[in-house]
Order: sequence, then C-alpha cells, then structure tokens
Amino acid sequence: MYIKISIISLFALLLIAGTSTPSIVFGEGDGQLSPDLEDSGFSRESTSCTLPDNLITFSVDKNSYQLGDEIKISGQVIPKKSTNSADSSKFFVYITIPKAKSIFIVPSDDGTESKTSSSVYDEQNASTMAQTTSLSVLDTKTRIDECGNFNAVIDIIPLVFKNGFYVLNVKYLNEEVQEDIFILDEGLQKGCFETNSYLSESGRCGDFKGDDSDIEISAAPMPEIILELQKNEYLPGEHVKISGQIKNAIFNDSVELTIESPSTSDDGNEVNIITKSINLRGTEPTFYWKYDIASGVEGIGTYSVSAQTHLGSTSKTFIVNDESIVTEFAAQKSLDKTSTKKIIDKFNRITGSEILISLDEKTSEDQTLLPRVIQGSLFTAARGDESSINIQISSSSGQCIIGQGSNCAVNDSTRKIDSIYDLIQIDGKNYNVRYTGPDVRLEKFTIVPEISNTEIETKNWNVTILKDDQPTKFYYKVSYVSFE
Repeated sequence: MYIKISIISLFALLLIAGTSTPSIVFGEGDGQLSPDLEDSGFSRESTSCTLPDNLITFSVDKNSYQLGDEIKISGQVIPKKSTNSADSSKFFVYITIPKAKSIFIVPSDDGTESKTSSSVYDEQNASTMAQTTSLSVLDTKTRIDECGNFNAVIDIIPLVFKNGFYVLNVKYLNEEVQEDIFILDEGLQKGCFETNSYLSESGRCGDFKGDDSDIEISAAPMPEIILELQKNEYLPGEHVKISGQIKNAIFNDSVELTIESPSTSDDGNEVNIITKSINLRGTEPTFYWKYDIASGVEGIGTYSVSAQTHLGSTSKTFIVNDESIVTEFAAQKSLDKTSTKKIIDKFNRITGSEILISLDEKTSEDQTLLPRVIQGSLFTAARGDESSINIQISSSSGQCIIGQGSNCAVNDSTRKIDSIYDLIQIDGKNYNVRYTGPDVRLEKFTIVPEISNTEIETKNWNVTILKDDQPTKFYYKVSYVSFE
C-alpha cells in the first residue's frame, strides 16, 4: 500500500489557494440607482429590506469543483416593483452556463468542445431552453423572495462538464453578470470518463489499493501558455515577431499581450506599456504579434513581453542595444551656425569601470576642428540595479563635476522649469552641464562651454562607473567643430 500525491491535486491547490472563501460577483454600478432603474420602478425606500448597491450580486460556494459536485449559488437582486400581476419576469433570476472558456484535453477526449447554450431565455420554462445544446440542460431559473434574495444549485454532471473553465451567467430582467467556474477532476484528467462508457461507482480509474493488478494511469498534461521570440537581442528600429500557443486545451477566449518598454525620461518614472487583445478559438490555437522597436536612444533597454489568459500568464524578456546610443542634446544648438565642419567621435559599449576621455584637435580639409561637446550615457542592463550603479565624472585636476559625493558639483537632475543645465566652473572656465540624475537605467550627461564658439579647454576627463560586478555599458561621443 502506498500514498501518492497527484500533480492534478497539487495544481488545484496552487491555483485556488484554498477553497474556503467563496467568490463574489457584482453587477455594474456606483451604489446609486440609475435614472432608468428609477423610472422602471426600482426603489430602496419601498421596502424594509437591506438591498445591495448593484442590481445583481451573487457568489458561489467554492473556487474549484469535481464531477458530481454541486455549484451552490446565492445572491440578491434589487427587486422591481410592479402592479402588473402578469409580469412574471420580476420574480425570477435566470442562471445559465453559456459557454466553456477552455476545455482541458485528456486522453479520452474526442477533440470537441462542449456545445454552448443558446442564451435564449424562456421565462415560462427555463429548463427546456435550447435543448439541442449540451450545456443548455443546465439552464435554470429560481424565484426571488420579497427582498430579492435567491439560491440555486447546478449539478456538475459527467459527460456535460469536462475539466476546464466555464462561464456562469446570472440574469435578472435585462441585466447579466458573469463569473468563471473551474472544473478540475483528477479522474477525468486521466481519461477515466469516456463519452460512450458508463461511469464506475467510484468515478475514478480503479481503487489503487496496491494490488498487482492495479494499473496506474498518468494524468494528461495541464494547459500551458507558450510564448516565443525569434531572438533575445535586437537593434533599435527592428521588428520583434512574437508568437505563442495555448497548449493542451480547446480555447474560446482572448489572450492579452503586454509589452513594457524601458523608460528614457530624465526622472525615470515613466512606464511605457502597450497592450493588445487577441480573440482565440479552437484546439491549441496560436497567436502572433509584430512589435516595432523605436529608433535611436528611445529604443534601447530591456523589454518585457507577457501573455495573460484566464489559464494564467507567462512572460519573456529581450534586450535592445544600439551602436550609437548617445544622441545630440540641446547643447548642440549652441554651436556656431557658421561652422562648416563637424566631426563626431563615438565610443560604444564600454564595460569597464574606469574610462579616460582624452580630447585633442582634428584636421579635415585643411580645417582645424576643436572639441566642443562631450555627451555620454551609462546603461544599466538589469532592471532594479539602478540605485546601486552610478556615474562619476572628474576633470584632470581632480575636480568632481558629476557624482553622488558631497564634493561633486552636480548630484541630481539639472532639469528645471526654465533650464536644463547647471552652470559649473571647471578649471576656471564656465560650462553648461546637463545630467539626468542617478537611479535611472539610462544615466546621461552633457558638458559644453557656456560661451558659444569656444572649445573645451580641459583635455582629459576621468569617468568612473561606481558598481560592484553588475553588467553595464558606457557610451560617449565628442563633437569637434570648426570655429573659422
């Protein structure tokens, strides 16, 4: 004799996280009767009952069911008052299972989903509604009491229900409210209930008493959401082809895809999220989405892609790198409009912690070009490491220009209401310094002389990346111009 824990039971425990707390569903509303309800004869003042805020409120007794269980439904509506005795609709709540959102594929499954209810309400005899569909045999109606309370029971009937998620619909007058019902029967997941066979007394595949004749049947795999990308690293401006599939299920619902892209704002607080909903129907359906990465600096960073369904969710990440990550900042506007030549030296993907930026003059077509602007960017690869990785920039004389030390001239973002620069004296000369501030994934800076048509006189700059062993990439470029 032995004891075994089924993966199905474990899945159920993880999914429902306990079954002692019933779910509660509310109809739409703000706690007040809308004008159309008031005109239709709904009133709280006309009764001593305590009425709900919404036209329909109901709950079910459990979060998960097995074959042979009962779905116990209790709720309350705001009853309609009417002097028309022939109007019987105000006395009844109609309950249906209009469709299955997903049916788990099991070994004995014939590959077809449970047929849906027609959702056509016969107020006189709800039990005979749409008898040509299998789920319609569950349609029922129940009478409300004077305070609008109601109770109903739906049996989890084998052959009608399969493992999966079903929609429970409660209707009163013209209002409908829905909730998902989860069916997970261990025996059914093993294919023990076949469409054309009788049910065993136990409803399971044998009693597993440990006899030599026992044959243990493995359960079918549970539904799975597959999400795939063509590759893990892209360049700005590229297309990302996202594909996926709902495995091991007949699916009739939507999948919501979400892409969270990195923020390149100065304060780092913006969250860029794009969502797309795709309706799926069929056996193990597939889905596709093409996402266009932004060009330039706006595109670089780590992206998160997720797929969310009623079955659960899954996610993937990809990284966007750029050979020319740094871009022209507003400081470039201070360049002399008469300049006829400009050369930009770019240095990309530097992973070290100590970088020396050395400036000299350039020659092009008999013109001498001098350094005018230094721009740099530090990219932190891992989200969440921003606060522990920062940049520090010092001149050759040892003066700290940007950094978190108390001796550094600039510690935080230089963006203000009327300016994007701080005026800092460096080695006796005034410079406009722009800085995004710390604790952002893309830490950027610009250094340019305050006076137009003048060069950067400090020729050596020390850049230190303050970090442990986290992966980072530093990019910088120097603009050389002619002042002739």
